Amino acid sequence: MKVKITLIFVIALICGGVRAQDNAETAFSKSYSFEYDTQYAKAIEALVALKQDSYEINLRLGWLQYLSKDYVKSDMYYKKALEAEPSSIEARFGQILPLVALGNMTNVLNIYMDILKLDPNNSIANYRVGYIYYSKKDYVNAMAFVSKVIKTYPFDFDSNMLAGKIQLDQGKKPEAKKYFTKALEYNPQSEDAKSAIKKVQ
Repeated sequence: MKVKITLIFVIALICGGVRAQDNAETAFSKSYSFEYDTQYAKAIEALVALKQDSYEINLRLGWLQYLSKDYVKSDMYYKKALEAEPSSIEARFGQILPLVALGNMTNVLNIYMDILKLDPNNSIANYRVGYIYYSKKDYVNAMAFVSKVIKTYPFDFDSNMLAGKIQLDQGKKPEAKKYFTKALEYNPQSEDAKSAIKKVQ
């Protein structure tokens, strides 16, 4: 009798897990459909109704709250996602979105630096940190970070354009011309690259 009860209990647990999985898949499916129709409140509710607290749900809620322009809640959900998965780079990239919208650039830079601790050669983080330093007119640090991207992506348009601007702002026209030329070769139709080349002729 004891074995029979235990078996029933195990089967009930398995069935409950399957139902929960089905419910989650249905909720995510509804959420994506509502998002596609820009019904963000309904997309959020579809997941909140699950009354579950997982990395995936919090990550998605962070994104949906960002789309809803509730940047404080968006940041909160991304933080909860990071509590569940502390090494997540995707959650950190997500968290940057509401922080930029809130104008919290100090924390944005800190998060990019955290990403680079986890993934030192991350091209997106290196480029954006370089751009942040460029906007601060810290050309030494700006060049150091964008150079990491160019080392592994020598023909990248954005990185060559940024490197050219950094050099040009320091009055280093020959160096700037080298980067602008690469950018123009990558995209001969770019008005930005054409305009930049004229500045170093």
